[in-house]
Formats: sequence, structure tokens, C-alpha cells
Amino acid sequence: MVSQEAWLPNRRMQTELVLLLLLLSHLSGVLLTPVDLTNRTDVGGLVQDHHIDLDWLGTLLKGFGPVLVPQPTPESAVADDSQSDNRADADVGDHSQSESRVDADEGDDSQSESRVDAAEGDDSQSDNRADADVGDDSQSESRVDADVGGVPQEETLNRKRLSVDSDFLKALLSSDDEGTADQAGSSGLVNNGVKINLEEDSGATENYAAEIEGLVAPSLTVNENIEKGATESSGGKIRESVTATPKQDEDAANANDEDNTGGNTEGNSAKDNAAEDTESDNTIDESADEVLGTDSPVIPSWYNSQEYDNDLYPYTGWEDPWESWGWPVLPTEAPDTTPEQIHISWGNASSQMVVMWSTRSHGTGRVQYGIAPGNYSQEVAADYNNFWYGNNEGLQHIYRAVLTGLVPGRTYSYKVLCDEDVSPSFLFTAKRDDLDWSPELLVYGDMGRVGGAPSLARLKHEAETGKYAAVLHVGDFAYDLHTEGGKYGDDFMNRIQDIATKLPYMTCPGNHEIEFDFNPYLTRFSMPQSPWPGTMDKMWYSFNLGRAHFISYSSEVYFTQSPAEEQYKWLLQDLTEANSAENRTLHPWIIAFGHRPMYCSNVDGDDCTTAKSRVRAGLEDLFYQQGVDLIIEAHEHSYERLWPVYNYTLMGTNYRDPRAPIHIISGAAGCNEFDGVCINPMMGPKGPWSAYRAWVPGLYGYGRLRVQNSTHVHWEQVLAVNGQVIDSAQVIQHRHGPFGEE
Repeated sequence: MVSQEAWLPNRRMQTELVLLLLLLSHLSGVLLTPVDLTNRTDVGGLVQDHHIDLDWLGTLLKGFGPVLVPQPTPESAVADDSQSDNRADADVGDHSQSESRVDADEGDDSQSESRVDAAEGDDSQSDNRADADVGDDSQSESRVDADVGGVPQEETLNRKRLSVDSDFLKALLSSDDEGTADQAGSSGLVNNGVKINLEEDSGATENYAAEIEGLVAPSLTVNENIEKGATESSGGKIRESVTATPKQDEDAANANDEDNTGGNTEGNSAKDNAAEDTESDNTIDESADEVLGTDSPVIPSWYNSQEYDNDLYPYTGWEDPWESWGWPVLPTEAPDTTPEQIHISWGNASSQMVVMWSTRSHGTGRVQYGIAPGNYSQEVAADYNNFWYGNNEGLQHIYRAVLTGLVPGRTYSYKVLCDEDVSPSFLFTAKRDDLDWSPELLVYGDMGRVGGAPSLARLKHEAETGKYAAVLHVGDFAYDLHTEGGKYGDDFMNRIQDIATKLPYMTCPGNHEIEFDFNPYLTRFSMPQSPWPGTMDKMWYSFNLGRAHFISYSSEVYFTQSPAEEQYKWLLQDLTEANSAENRTLHPWIIAFGHRPMYCSNVDGDDCTTAKSRVRAGLEDLFYQQGVDLIIEAHEHSYERLWPVYNYTLMGTNYRDPRAPIHIISGAAGCNEFDGVCINPMMGPKGPWSAYRAWVPGLYGYGRLRVQNSTHVHWEQVLAVNGQVIDSAQVIQHRHGPFGEE
């Protein structure tokens, strides 16, 4: 017998498929194997040929795993010389096997084609699956009631009743965790804790569909007996019952032994059969209702709506296909319009503030605000954008609201609403438009969602002090905003929310924003003088703050298809206006910030390390001629401060009235490259224009910029790990204007 370990996991599928094939075969009257007329066996005048070929069945099952049905053995000689024309059941103790298979648990060395139930202890069975009671000496497959020793009146080719190999079914229905198939054969199969005893019915029937019906009910944990003898109640079907106790089995066996020694008359045979039926009925356990339950078993079906009432895909019932389909209703997530990734930036005027956020589901966005504290008397609707390009896995519902009518320098309360969801309340200070103050800004570049964690913690603390006017993030966000379909971008924006809800988050693009035509950057941020979502031909802007005029430009136009000529024209126009007598008097300091440096001491082969720098070739002359005082850059994951320099020429070694722009590189906020360890080493020779440089992997930081007045600007670089100022400089300029004209 094949062990249970050899079975594939899905026995139920195997069982149902085999039974389905058998059913179709016999219902259609077409045998799946040809009938070999030369091998007919004529016993008692009944020709047996329409049987299930075990060779074919074994071949079929090879597709599911090991061959579960043993190959038939050659026909054995009939040892009983007194065998009559009727096919009589073998007496107990008859050691001659007539094409019978003895259960392995009996220990009989001889095996034939028929299966002997181990519980009966019968050593032989005839090939026609005769009843184990010896008293029933004959049955005609044509349902002819034959006398003892008689022959059927008409000798016809009668199809033999479908017989299913009990060992085969035992193996199919046995449970993986109930031991071996041999154990199941000797003591009865166990299915979900209830024994299954399969015995063969000797009654012949032509209702093959009825024989298969109810053969396997995998969802039922019941004992299934193939009832002995075709009765009116069962019609030869396999019947559900509870296996008798060992004591009852013994009593039934003794009763059968007594019957076997009785006469062979028709009356005795009928009487014995009746007694057997009565005793079989008496073997039903009184606790059957407890085991089986009183409810009818639920047969899973697509058309059974009760089966799917509380399921993940509820069945909605069949409808007219011309009107709609009765497919299951796919579940949808509950709408989630909770605002997140909230951040602010300056608008086109000092009286404006832009508020942006994202949600998981589309909703109607708006912002309520008013002069602090706790005043939300004004409300403004938000614009909406379906943000998918470069963000297929991120939050795709993004909003932008422009708050207007702000009083410069006043603190406002605001909160974000989307449908019924409301954010916590935040505070911001409207941009001041007066001149008599000294704005301070937090400045850094190249901050990743993970690598920037050390700087982020200290920057949050800085934002809570209320002393800073804004943040300047000089390119390279999250590493990258589009990574993992935008999930990195979502994470980064949520990480900076504690900073960006308090301070306007002013930006410029870096090389890590190039992917997807800068769309993740241009959609997540809104900058002054630019449409929203932004476009590649307008990634630059300017604003005035205190005594300084700030310019944000894109160094990436020299490395992409962005229109560098358009930027150059805009820069020339903006700088020309800033250099007018009136404007240069009101805002004497011109401070520009862009991502890639023109000079650096790094040895990583970047654009700033070569004498033919694209950025320097495109912008250095313009900035020199227009008198740009300070150029803030990043890209290199290090910190470096330069002396005034132009065209690789050192223009001084101090910051008093410098005659060329001063470059400061602050890209050490904490990138995500190389598992968060930013590696842009400074191991090469120090250029003559380098005033100070610092590079230690893992020691990240950011800058503080303060425009003190018309003549003084202060800069310092802070170490994120402990807040220590590692470098500072004071720039003094009394002669603001274009360089090279003196």
C-alpha cells in the first residue's frame, strides 16, 4: 500500500477528478478502456467484461503522483472443485483466491484483484464483489432471482455494477496527520477525528450515477460505509453512518460465522440477509447527531449566496447579462482623505503663503486660517492635481492652496481640511517686507530620507525656536523623490513636515530630481513666479528678504534638455533689475543658490573638479559681472568655504569688501548613497581659493545664514551630531555692485 507521504497535497482535487471521469464514462455508456472479449470470465452464466480497468486507472493517476492502484495479478486457478454455476462467495478459511486482493493488514501473502475488508477478516472475495455473508450464495447482475444452484433464464451480457477499489478510496480520503495508509486499512480511515469504514456492496445496480453520488463529501467528517446488499433505502449507494464499536464489530463477525455454517436454501439466505440488515442498523452510534450534527451540510457553490455573505468578495446574485453582470463586488478601501506631507512656501508676494499636502483618496481640499492664536475665520479652496508620473506607488492626490491677504510679519494659525478630515493646527509667520530686520535662514543640500536623520532631528529643534525666516534646500531630496514609485518621496515629505509646516521650504532642483522630467520635484513643491505643477522651462525664481535679493537657479539645465538659454535670459533680466540704483540700495546683497558647484576640492570627478566645468562656463561670467556677492551650492557631500575667486584666479584672502563672488558648499546634510554614508572624499591637494574644508563620513551638518544689515552677512556651519559650530565667517561689503568695474 502506498504511504500517505507519497500523496500530493490536494487529495480532494484528485478524488473529485477521478470520480468525475468515472461518472462521465458510465453515464455516457462509453468505456474509457476497450473491452477485451478474449479475457471474459464466465462464472455462473454471467459474463463480466464491463469493469474498471485498474491498469488504466493507475496510468491516469500517474499524472497526480505515485501509482496508487496495484497492477492486477494473473488469474488464479479456482481451487474449489465443487463450485456451482452461480458465483458463490468463498467460505471462511478457503485459502484459494479467485482474482481477489487480500488486505495487507490480514497478513495474507496472496493478493488478487478484489479488496477484502480487513475488519471482516474474510480471506477471500469473488471478483463480482459478492456480499461477505456466505449465506447469500448468488446474485444475478440482471437482477434475476436465481434458485440455489440455478441458472438465469436468459444469458445476457449484463454490465457489472461500478466497483470502486476500497484501498484506493481509503488512500484518497485519508488525512495526512492520521498515520499511514496501512493503519487506516486495518482500523478504518479517520477523517477529521471520525472513522471512515469502506466496505463493498455486493448488490448490482444499473444506476451508476447513484453509485458515485455522495461518494466523496470532503466537507463532511462522517463515517462512510458502502452498505452490504442493495436495499430499497440506499439503492446500492455509499451510505453515511458511524462506524460500529469494536465490540459491535466482533458481534457482527460472530453472527456472520454462524450464518456461514447454515444451509444454502433460499429461505435461510433471505433470513440471514434480513438479520444482517437489522444488525447493521443497530451498529449506528447513539451519539451520531453529536458527531454529524443535525443541519444539512453546506455544499460550497458559486450560486449559493449564503456561502459568500460575509466573504471578502460577496456574491451579488445573478442578474440579466444584458443589464449587468453578477460578478462579485470587488472590495474597495475606505476613502482616506487625511492630510499629510503638509508644507508651506512663499508665494508671489509678501501677503501670500502657499500650503501643500497629499492624501490617499481624492477629496475637496481647503485651508482655514487666521491671525493666531486659534483663529480660523478665513477659508480658501485648494487646487488639485492627480500626481502619478514618477509617483505610481506614492500618494497621488496632491493639493495646493494660496493664502492671501496676510499681514507681513504677523503669526497665523492654520489647519488643512480635506472632506471631513482635519489636520492639527500649525503656525507660520508671514514674510516681512520691511528692511529693518535681520533675517536668518537654515541652509543645506543633499538630505536623504534616511541619511539625513541626524541633521533632521536638529533642524526640527531649530525650527521650533521661531528665529528663522525660511529654509533653503539646495537640491537633492530623499534620494530620490521617485524611488520605489514615489514611496521615498512620501516618506521624506512626512519627515520634514515638522519643519516645513513652520518655515517656508524654499528649494532648487538637483541632479537627483532629473528623473521623470523633474516631475516629482515640480509637483511636490511650489515656488514663486512659477506655475504649479512646475515646468522644466521655469525652474528658477527670486525674492527679496530684508536687505538681500535671493535668486534660485537650476544648475541642471547644463546636464539635461532644459532650456539653459531661457534661464540665462531670465537671470540677466532679474540681475539687471536688482542692480538698478533703487533696488541695489534697498537690497544691496545679492545671494544666489543652485545645486552644483563651480569649484570644489573633492576628487570624485564631478563637474566642479574639472577646469572645464559646465556650470562655471555658463554662469560665472554673468554672476561676476552682475556683482553677485554670495553663491551657495551643494552636490558634494562635504563642506567647503572659498575665498573670493573668479576664473580660477584668487581675488583675495579675506572677506572685507571682496572683489569677486564667495562660494560656500553645504551639501553635508546627509545623503542616502552608499547605505547612508556619503562618500565624496577630499583627499586631493587644497586649491589656493579654498579657505576651509571639512569631510568626515557620517558627520553631517547644515548652515545658518544671517543677513545682518546692508554691509554684513554672517555664515556658520553646524555639526548635526552635537550642534557644534565647526566654521563661521563674516562677510563685509561696502561697495555692492558689479565686479570688475573699479
